[in-house]
Formats: sequence, C-alpha cells, structure tokens
Amino acid sequence: MGDDPTDDLLKEIASKHGVALDREDPILMVQTMHARLLAESTSTQQALLEDYRKTLEALLDRWSAETTAKAERIVTASLTATTETMKAQIATHTTDLARTIRKEVTDLLETTETRMRRATTVGYLNLLAALVTFLSAVVVYWMVRP
Repeated sequence: MGDDPTDDLLKEIASKHGVALDREDPILMVQTMHARLLAESTSTQQALLEDYRKTLEALLDRWSAETTAKAERIVTASLTATTETMKAQIATHTTDLARTIRKEVTDLLETTETRMRRATTVGYLNLLAALVTFLSAVVVYWMVRP
C-alpha cells in the first residue's frame, strides 16, 4: 500500500465494490472527517486515560500512606497494650513472689526464735543443774572434811 491513506482507500473501495471514486467525492469528505474526528477522539481519550492513570496513582499513593499509618498505629497500640499487660502481670507476680518470700522468711524466723527460746531454756536449766551439782559438791566437801 502507498503512503497516502486516501489512495489506499480508493483502491480498496474499487477492488471490493467495483465503484470508482475520485478525490472530490462527498463520501471521501465524510471519510476524512471521520478519520480526523477519530484521531482527535483518540488523542483526547489518551489524555483522559493519562489523567485517570495519574489520579489513580495519586489515590494509590495516598491509600498506601494511610494504610501504612493505620498499620503503624495498630502495631503501636498492640505493642502498648501488650507492654501494659506484661507490666501488670509482672507487678502481680512480683507482689505474689514477695509475699511468698516474706511468709517463708517470717516462718523461718519464728521457727528460729522458738528454737532459740528452747535453747535458752535448756541453757538456764543446765546452768541451774550445774549450780545444784556445785552446791552438792560443796555440801559433800564440807561434810567429808574433818
């Protein structure tokens, strides 16, 4: 086919329909207008599509930023809640542990105090027994001494 689309169109119409048209034919004017309008429509639609693409990209960027911000807020809130829960549980367990240790130490001190009282009592009894034995030895010595 040649360089001119009109010549190509004239040849195609002649070969398919058996009708010879010349360049001044009104049908060719309509064809030219149609081709021109089609080209303008194509360029306008391309511009609209490009505009729409840019709008969509901007929306996607904004949605991406908003989604990222929301995800960060959710993660931060979750982390904060988890941290607070851990702190509360640690405080509860620490208090329970301190109470248990305090009770064990108190029980041990009471047991030690009871044993010390018993040992003191035994010591006083031993001292009394030693004193009685000493006095008995003194009495026996005075009695045996001439």
